[in-house]
Order: sequence, then C-alpha cells, then structure tokens
Amino acid sequence: CCPSKLAALSSFTTCLCLHTIFDPSMALVCANCSNSAVAECSGCYRVCYCSPQCQRAHWGRHKEACLQATVQNGRTGTSSSSTAEVDDSCPSFGAGPDARIAGPITTKPAPYDVYLAGERSVAIAQNVVDCLKAKGLCIVKAGADSVFTRALLLEANQLWKNGSFQEAHKGRPDSVRSGEVHYDVRDDKVVWFSSQWMQEHEKSARALKVLEGQLGDFGLGLNKLLEEQLGLSLRRRSCGMLSCYDGDSKPGARYDFHVDNPYMTSMEVPDDKRRLTLVYYINEPDWDVDRDGGALQVCLSNPRKAPRTTAEAMKSERVTVAPTCDTMAVFFSHTMYHAVLPVTSNRRRFALSTWFQCP
Repeated sequence: CCPSKLAALSSFTTCLCLHTIFDPSMALVCANCSNSAVAECSGCYRVCYCSPQCQRAHWGRHKEACLQATVQNGRTGTSSSSTAEVDDSCPSFGAGPDARIAGPITTKPAPYDVYLAGERSVAIAQNVVDCLKAKGLCIVKAGADSVFTRALLLEANQLWKNGSFQEAHKGRPDSVRSGEVHYDVRDDKVVWFSSQWMQEHEKSARALKVLEGQLGDFGLGLNKLLEEQLGLSLRRRSCGMLSCYDGDSKPGARYDFHVDNPYMTSMEVPDDKRRLTLVYYINEPDWDVDRDGGALQVCLSNPRKAPRTTAEAMKSERVTVAPTCDTMAVFFSHTMYHAVLPVTSNRRRFALSTWFQCP
C-alpha cells in the first residue's frame, strides 16, 4: 500500500537555491538580548523584552530612563514631576499595551484543519484551499502510516549523525531596495535534496525521497483550484530542504518571525516568485511544545497582503502549530509571517520543507 495518503494530481521538480530575506530591524527587539520581543515595558512603553528574566536583567540600565518617561507620561499616580516619588521597582512584564502590540498568542497547539483520508482528493484539496483563502494557513494531518514515519525519523537521525547537515544562512538587504545582501548563520542546519544529492544518498534516504516527491505532488495538486479561485498559479517548486533544530548542540535554537518571500514588506526586495510553503514534521509522536518547544507560530494577518513590518504582523492573532509526527503546515510564502519558537529540550526537531513558485 502507499506509505502516505498525500493527495497527488501532478509532479514537477526544479532544484532552486533559496534564501530568506527579512528585516530584523522592523521586529520588536529585546533591549537585553536582541532576540524577538513579545512585550513592551509597562512603565514607559519605550523598550521591549522577550521575557520577564530579560526585563529584570536590564532594569539596572533602563531604570532611570523608565522612571523619567513614566512621570512624563503621567502614569505615576501623583502630580509631582520628581522621579523620587515614583515606584522604582521593575515594572510588570506583559502588562499595558502588550496585547495591542504583540497580538493575542495562542500557546495551545491548534487542531488540524484537514485530515488526508480515503480517495476524495478533490474534496480534500478544496478544503485546503478554503483554509488558505480564509486565514492563509492550513494545518494538515497527512495520514502516513507508522512504519513510514519511523523510517523517516530513522533516516533523518542517521543523516544528522553522519554529518550530512550543513550550516544554514539567512540573508537580508543592507538597506531598502538594496542589491547587497548580508548573511547571518541560522540556528538550524539543513540538507538540500538536490537531484545530485538524492542520487548520491539513494540508499540512505529512501523514505525521505518518497516523502519529498509526495510533498511536490500535493502542492502542485492544489494548482487548479488556486488558479480558479485565487488567480494563483504554481508552476514549479524548490527541491526539498530537511532542517534540524538540535536542542542539544544549540540550546534554545529558534528562527524569529519572518515572511519567506518578503517582496510586499517594507524592505521592497525583488519578488522571488514563491507563493506556497509546505512543511512536514518528522519527529516523535510524543513531541510536546510545553516540554520540548520548537512550535511553529504563524501570524494570522490578511492572507492576501503581507504586513509591511514584523511589528505590524505581530498585532494579529498568532496560531501555534505543534511539530508532531505526520503534521503538515501549508501557508502562503509571500504574506504569512511565522517563526520557529525556541527548542527547550535536548531533542532534535526535524522538518522537510518545499516552496512552490508562480511563473
């Protein structure tokens, strides 16, 4: 029997080297550690933090400016302008305008939108497209059997152990519309499934090769409905990229909020034509986001138009996707801001991704 029920209508593979470009200066940045922040200081509303720990650690440096701003903003509860009459304890974390700035956060993993089952491929494809039209994201239970998912995890772990994963980079323009790109090292490591790589590793990546082809079939199988209902054509795709966030060698490994193809954002970079992202998770069934972290979080902004900045995107509701075995996330590459939250255990978080492009 087929190892997976991923619906297939057509298959076309093009190997394309891709990189992600985004502007981290547009994000809310923690004043203490420079990672993505989720809340403003509730005293002055002028700096941001990623956690209460970072806010407390930074209080010694921020205290004087915060107290002055608090008086100027009229939030001291007194009519005096003297900072001596202001409570000089560290303000609370997450109070004030946090929800207004960062948007409501759903930490509990969202349920599946679609289950791949039976032979109703057209109906299933319509359900996926309906989700994409409504919110830009569809969370899918792919329906692979346990023998196949165990083989995927075994192969991924073996590739990690034999050193097949390579350093990954993320790029950003030096300035708006700049052709000069600056590259930073990412927290994850990756393997690109080019045709040459697949030929050289045919015996060690048999299940992964099957999955990579099925992801391509599934994404391109949505093309007809996307064309008819959204005017969106998918003509080719990248080769698959297997990524690993290793909580043992890189504690807290993460990828901050970004959009895969940011041509609509304030950076105004060239359109790389990516329109649809597929991510399939290859992890143990007992992966728990509270214990292990590593969740995918997606900002549910307008699926037709990307927010100009990360800060704008983070005002929207955020949905959490657990990276559990056989879960697939499908979302628009050019409009949906998303992040990989920190891996908080010493486990390896594997995912196979591919991107579909318009003409």
